[in-house]
Amino acid sequence: MKNIAGLTLVCLLLLCPAAAFPEYEKTKIAVLDFELKGEGYATDDMGEIVAEWFITALVKEGRFDVIERSLLTKILEEQKLSISGIIDEGTATQLGKLLGVKVIISGSVLKIMNAMEVNARIINVETASIIAAENVRSATADRLKDLVDQMSVKIMKHFPLEGYVVSRGPEENMITIDLGKYAGVKPGIEFSVFKEGKAIKHPKTGEVLDVERTALGRVVIVDVRDRIAKAQILDETFVGAIQFGHRVKSVSPLASPAASVGSPPQVAGSAPSTGRSGPVDLGISVQEIVTLLRSPVPKQKTKGARLVVRFYPKDPELLAVVEDELLRGYKAKTRDKRYVEAMGWLCNALGRSGQAQYKDTLKEVAKNANNRRIRGYAKKNAKRLR
Repeated sequence: MKNIAGLTLVCLLLLCPAAAFPEYEKTKIAVLDFELKGEGYATDDMGEIVAEWFITALVKEGRFDVIERSLLTKILEEQKLSISGIIDEGTATQLGKLLGVKVIISGSVLKIMNAMEVNARIINVETASIIAAENVRSATADRLKDLVDQMSVKIMKHFPLEGYVVSRGPEENMITIDLGKYAGVKPGIEFSVFKEGKAIKHPKTGEVLDVERTALGRVVIVDVRDRIAKAQILDETFVGAIQFGHRVKSVSPLASPAASVGSPPQVAGSAPSTGRSGPVDLGISVQEIVTLLRSPVPKQKTKGARLVVRFYPKDPELLAVVEDELLRGYKAKTRDKRYVEAMGWLCNALGRSGQAQYKDTLKEVAKNANNRRIRGYAKKNAKRLR
């Protein structure tokens, strides 16, 4: 009977692929023209241009279904509406129903002398409520595109990817999730893994307010296909904790239009910081740098270490991750140039910190690394820490 049931299940999966692999439903959104405040813009239609930049950035991310500007304009004209800038939630709900979208992004660009500020609000049209309000500023007005890119990163963090673990492969540290290229998943994105428990209900109304969640660990995407992605387990609460059926949720969007990690962008009119006495607005967060450092992809790890060397050489949180990754990886027997380069940059990050507490770590690597070049990197940087 078990064999018959198993055969029946296989036949159903083959005959009903759509049911076996449901399409990921992308969030449908509309971006309205931004309202211009102040004088001295390069062109009168800059609000439309800013909206176009936002649309391009969100489409590139792959996780949104964005209304085409031409369709948006047509519907607005048919309804004799002219909406731009900051709108109220009631108007957003009305417009959302006309467009068939779940979320509307509206905002303004403020220019005062040489300073520039971009403000945006994310409105849920179903509940007529503001999901979030974000803004970014620059001391100069000639890098508006950079501000829009930075804002798009802030907006996307409010739309994490959520899915399920569909298998844990023969390799103990690898899993497969049911999100892939169609959902906007990219290598290097980090996910938290959790187990859902009892429903949390309101004591009077009985309404389900939330569901209990038990954290199980973290994974990072290493390979992406159309509907699935392979992820490496970074840590789990105990060996084998992460299994089939558990939930996953993206921690933060790694790939972002605001940051080409190979050459980190600087905020217009500001110099990069050498520590973290204040935030360094690179369009990439500290948590995203952590994700890069923990990536199993050597090229990503190198980029993360270079960001630490250049912008956060004394940050204790990042340096702790750097040290941990170096100790985990320096003994690998490999001639992979990219892997060796990644280990070398981790050594550089510890040496650049100027903190003597990392000298013993570098000495250990210099003595015990199997690769001669890694030993050389560690020895050179250990000498910096006198």
